Amino acid sequence: MRLRTRVITLASAVSLILILSTAYYWPVQDEYHPLNEEWNGCSKIVNAVPNSTLVFSYSETLPEQRFLVIVGPSLEFSQKETSYVRALLESGGTVLLADDIGAGNSLLELLTVPARFSGKSMQDLLYFSKRPDFPLIMNFSASPVADNVTAILMNRPSYLQVENYSMVTVIASSSAFSFVVDGGQQPRANETLQSYPVMASVRIGQGLLVLVSDPSVFVNEMVGLFDNMKLFENLLWMSGGSIAFDVAHIARAPLTDIRTEFRTGIDSIRSSFLFSTWGVYTQSLIVVAVVLVLFLHIRRNAKIRTPGKESHPFYADSRSAAPS
Repeated sequence: MRLRTRVITLASAVSLILILSTAYYWPVQDEYHPLNEEWNGCSKIVNAVPNSTLVFSYSETLPEQRFLVIVGPSLEFSQKETSYVRALLESGGTVLLADDIGAGNSLLELLTVPARFSGKSMQDLLYFSKRPDFPLIMNFSASPVADNVTAILMNRPSYLQVENYSMVTVIASSSAFSFVVDGGQQPRANETLQSYPVMASVRIGQGLLVLVSDPSVFVNEMVGLFDNMKLFENLLWMSGGSIAFDVAHIARAPLTDIRTEFRTGIDSIRSSFLFSTWGVYTQSLIVVAVVLVLFLHIRRNAKIRTPGKESHPFYADSRSAAPS
């Protein structure tokens, strides 16, 4: 019975190790997630910053970082969350809001910003990379946000609908050969080709809200192309060199947050001990060695405790009854 119990215990321990290892090493694949290292994640811009914080929920005060990055939101902002963003801006912080589907409009509405993400796809017939739905943006106004930026590549971007140009500063626009997509890849016969604003900024208190009508500018596959990273670096420099990345408004798989918090905790422990200097393979060998030692220990005990005539009650009674 003891052997069976120990085998079950060993199997449970191995299963637990496998589950935890899978939870840690299985890649995060949610779009725009800062821990997603695939083409559609944002790990490159987060890893480029030594001091960064992931914001899973908005509390009474946002992290001490003065740069809040909101890329690809798909969940709307509440009044309470907006009040935290407003407080950050009014105190001199910078907020990047990159959106193309329009979920970020809830934040703009609550902040009373006279601009919206159109939610409609825009293409360019003349200035593009490979296809018109990858337009090159090369029209920039004088702004610290666009310093030394000559071309930005976008991927099926939206455009900004500016309601009050006296309050909203347009930073970048598409070329005059741009058009809004209406189900096809070519402009309709009566379609008007014109320039569309794709980047803008708004002053709120002492801070700056920057709007970009395409979150794909900052994903891993595109952030290294043309001057996309330079654009992000400009914002980073303006805000002091550290970021708080909004994860709370990204569409995520049900277990992503739990796995992320588990991974963050493990990384914190590893950075505090000797494991921080060891590779993944070394740690995996340790786990295998521990499991192997447990298995051999159970097997050895099973052989020692195998019932024989020495351990039979009859012989035990005989020994106890023998004269000394």
